[in-house]
Amino acid sequence: MRSSHVGSFPLEYSLQNIRRVLEDLALLGVDVPPYPQLRGFIDIYVSPLSEAGLVSRAGSFMKIDPDMLSAQVVKDLRVPEAEFSIRLVRESRLVFSGLRAPVTGVFTLASRLYLSTGSTDLSSTLLASKELVRDFLSDYVARFVKYFTSLGFKVVFLDEPFLGLMIGSRKNLFNYGDDEIVEILESAAAVAGEAEVGIHVCGRIHKRLLELLASVGRVRYLSFEFHDNPTNIGVLDKQVLEKNDKFISPGVVSSRIPKVEDYDEVLELLKKVYEKSGGRIDLVSADCGFAGLKGSLGDQEREYRLSLSKIEKIVEVVRYFGGTRKT
Repeated sequence: MRSSHVGSFPLEYSLQNIRRVLEDLALLGVDVPPYPQLRGFIDIYVSPLSEAGLVSRAGSFMKIDPDMLSAQVVKDLRVPEAEFSIRLVRESRLVFSGLRAPVTGVFTLASRLYLSTGSTDLSSTLLASKELVRDFLSDYVARFVKYFTSLGFKVVFLDEPFLGLMIGSRKNLFNYGDDEIVEILESAAAVAGEAEVGIHVCGRIHKRLLELLASVGRVRYLSFEFHDNPTNIGVLDKQVLEKNDKFISPGVVSSRIPKVEDYDEVLELLKKVYEKSGGRIDLVSADCGFAGLKGSLGDQEREYRLSLSKIEKIVEVVRYFGGTRKT
């Protein structure tokens, strides 16, 4: 069982802060840290589209031009902080078992890219065009996955918070078939090479969502919230996990509440998830990234130290649970 983190921290973006976060995570003994996301998880992955002239911004809207998608190819896919993280870990010899690349997924990106700026309704987003989602955006995200594995990332997570809304308990938005959703997710996972692959979904989950995600080939980890959404524990089904050879990557501390959880509280929660999943647990983290802590204490430094204290609690509990707690 390894400790990890979903991605973001409540610090301003700079390579100096990227260095600071990774060095702090090494001191805490985190097993599989991400490249620290100090920019918005949508902005990081939309930037190449904007630079290629495919996306224009109008206030908070990000409008994508569908007429240009087939005529213009985004050639330069780069995430500077990820490349910096890989170099830093190698040159400074920071001790981790691997680095994690959080990649914003197809459906979540599609839900934020508008075909028209005249409406904020989801029907105005790229989600409404299955053809563009399948033929353009799916390939775009897959290229990022391949890019990260070529850099040397050992773990890749498709961050799909929108799937909690996309996949309903009875049907899916915009009449996407289950097979269509699985196929699109698999297209990104399939190019990961030897890297381990997971999917992260925020909020409350239900049985159909668990079963659908568990059927996605090449994906090994399903990351869900359990601290702020404890009812998610009741949805877990060890038979579904065993049948599909999936592991739960559980969130065991809050990513939003500005308070460090009690050790016994975190340990008890991890035990419950462990028992309900039949012991199929790895890459233990917070519920989500810590960008949600920004502004919670009115002081960025205190908010960052709070996020580290939460991660330290996770590391302590994972070590104890695995029988490797330092004495």
